[in-house]
Amino acid sequence: SRPAHKVRKLVPPRPFPTVPTSVSATGPRSAHTEGKNYICITRRTELGAYLRRCKDVFLKDGYKTLHLSAMGAAIPHLMQLALSLPSILPYAQDEIHTEILTGTVEVQDELIPEDEDEDVTYRTRGKSSVSVVIKIGDGVDEPAAGASKDGARKNNLGRASAASSRPAGGARKGAHVAKEVVYREEDMDES
Repeated sequence: SRPAHKVRKLVPPRPFPTVPTSVSATGPRSAHTEGKNYICITRRTELGAYLRRCKDVFLKDGYKTLHLSAMGAAIPHLMQLALSLPSILPYAQDEIHTEILTGTVEVQDELIPEDEDEDVTYRTRGKSSVSVVIKIGDGVDEPAAGASKDGARKNNLGRASAASSRPAGGARKGAHVAKEVVYREEDMDES
């Protein structure tokens, strides 16, 4: 009554590339300036390490938008990170906006038969995924590629330049309520 095949779970697709296409994949990790605000959450890395890394993305690298993604068993880890992060950032709570997207990712399993004469087959299954986007202010003013870290700090993380580029009247486009969370399921059937 043993199964006639062995199941090998294949690596799921990443929500965004490990290294941006504009950066050398073989160069040192310290030379990467783009893509630091895209982080895949796993259970193997502790929450404190993610908190430090996310805080550095905002404060040292000057980004105003952070994209976090997790699948399956790492989802509670991501939710705990998303709830803990705003309290350690030096911004007013009404400046921090969080958007949460849920979904399903298709992953593949390789079915290896016990009998060597049979072919290997593949099985597709769904796995839960959550994506969190945390924005500071309007979230638009991300640094250009090659911008120095010191330049991002000197202009107070881009706030001065964002204020000067606003339309006349001082109104902010897309201003959100302080604790607004958006839930959206893409490709959800109406049954």
